[in-house]
Amino acid sequence: MLTIGWIMLGVAALAATENTLCPDGDYTSATVPNSAHKLKVGDIKVVAGMGDSGTAANGAESTQLFDIMTQYRGRSFSTGGASSYNDGLTTLPNILRLFNPHLRGYSTGVGDENSPTANLNVAQFGALSSQMKLQAELLIKRMKADPKINIDEDWKMVTLLTGGNDICRACANVSLYPASMFRANIEAALDVLQEGSPRTIVNLLEVFDITNLMKVMPLQPSCQEAMKIKLCPCPPGSDGSELSALSKEYQRALVNLINTGKYNRKPDFTVVIQPFLGNVPTTETGEPDMSFFTPDCFHLSTKGHSAAGVSLWNTMLRRKSKKHRAFNHPEQPMCPTTRYIPTQVNYS
Repeated sequence: MLTIGWIMLGVAALAATENTLCPDGDYTSATVPNSAHKLKVGDIKVVAGMGDSGTAANGAESTQLFDIMTQYRGRSFSTGGASSYNDGLTTLPNILRLFNPHLRGYSTGVGDENSPTANLNVAQFGALSSQMKLQAELLIKRMKADPKINIDEDWKMVTLLTGGNDICRACANVSLYPASMFRANIEAALDVLQEGSPRTIVNLLEVFDITNLMKVMPLQPSCQEAMKIKLCPCPPGSDGSELSALSKEYQRALVNLINTGKYNRKPDFTVVIQPFLGNVPTTETGEPDMSFFTPDCFHLSTKGHSAAGVSLWNTMLRRKSKKHRAFNHPEQPMCPTTRYIPTQVNYS
């Protein structure tokens, strides 16, 4: 009976690490690459996340508005490693674990950025882009402190999403949060990562246009209570058009920053813009699909995080000209179709 038990445990362990998505293919380099432009998905050993409540997964499992402050980091689309891909939680780490079951850095529990299970998800609720530099410094500190991470040798994938809170605050006075300031804040954070985190590829996400949600919230009964919280303090009667324009300015600011080539000067570091959050999921009538969002109609639900995880993965594997500008559902994770993870240098 003991022998049978050990056999069953072995079968279960194999099933948990088996690549059921792409069982055939060469997805890990024979030797550890020295260039960020010759990186395969199986080479990624560490994942990390920076940003605000979108990365912290605020309210992902919430059914009531009062629970929105709970941070379900294990379900975060970019850093969540709760459950598994085979159990239906299609976050970026859970997909990556199919290619490298020894992946480190992902979050597994509930709590803020200082909770033990947050791991390398250093995102903070309510964070502004001005706080990304401090988050980058904290992230590097945590990686250096982890005895199972070799910051100089291990390849790392950092996903950065910020700007939503800047845009919301700008609703009261757009001139206080210009795109030039947003760009400077992101540049400061990326400079810290480039200097202190070798062998790193950064997924830089564009902020989505929140005005699409603002327009539909008054029509959704479940959103009306959330509106009283004033997540975006817009003046009475505002349709948010000024925020839509600012969102596009923020997106252009990121593109212009990365197009300078500043983050391709070191062979073992690069930044790639992943624009799939440019638009939110929509229904057949073209309205935002609120089933992807929490009761506050602002944060992603677990369904939303799973969909965003797949879209981040698929967009990451596409060349620049083929990247999606919206995340859709249902969308299935794709297998890599290029030899290396696309960057500005190896694929256009």
